[in-house]
Amino acid sequence: MRRVSSQLWVGIICMILGFMITYQLRYIKTPKYQYTTRQFENLVKEAEDLKKQRDELQKKVEEYQKRIDEIEQSVASTNKIASKMKEELDNLRVLAGLTDVEGPGIEITITPINDISNKQPSQIYYKDLIDIVNELNSAGAEAISINGERYVGRTQIRQAGLSIKINDSKFDPSQPFVIKAIGDPAILEGAFKMPDSIIEVLKKIGGFDIKIVRSNNIKISKYNKLLEYKFVKGSR
Repeated sequence: MRRVSSQLWVGIICMILGFMITYQLRYIKTPKYQYTTRQFENLVKEAEDLKKQRDELQKKVEEYQKRIDEIEQSVASTNKIASKMKEELDNLRVLAGLTDVEGPGIEITITPINDISNKQPSQIYYKDLIDIVNELNSAGAEAISINGERYVGRTQIRQAGLSIKINDSKFDPSQPFVIKAIGDPAILEGAFKMPDSIIEVLKKIGGFDIKIVRSNNIKISKYNKLLEYKFVKGSR
């Protein structure tokens, strides 16, 4: 009797275990949620739409990056043009005498000498200064000053009573005049060694102590007067 009872219990336990194993396998193989065919098609379509949107966004990103590159190149080009324009403007300011400059060149000092033998006090004439400026320009001078007055296109050198007027400043013609010029020192000095140069003429006349000194660092101040144009206009 006990043997039959034991076998019965073993059988019941085996049935329970078999049921549990079968249920577990079904639970593993069967998904929690079953999609219908229509729902699955919708999911596929949504996935395709998302992929399409991603591709479009990627394309826009590439387009924006290309535009950024173009703008950066344009800015670089603009900066290069602006830098070139500034360089040209600085050169024009130098040529117009609107900036202080320095460089190699020569310094000419003409000192009138007064002695008893001279019936009239020795003095320099404004035309002599004009001739000196012309010879310096012909020799390639890039900047010129006379007694600290910058020589520019509108500079006037003329007689004003007993004085010589340069720009708006007056100078005593019996006092020393210092002319500075920036350029090739050898060429500038050589221009005054010609027999008919104004310096040689003044030496022959006498009554002047004339010195020409080369220098690697001639400093010339800017034109300090206001440039006003009332009538001239740029042509188009």
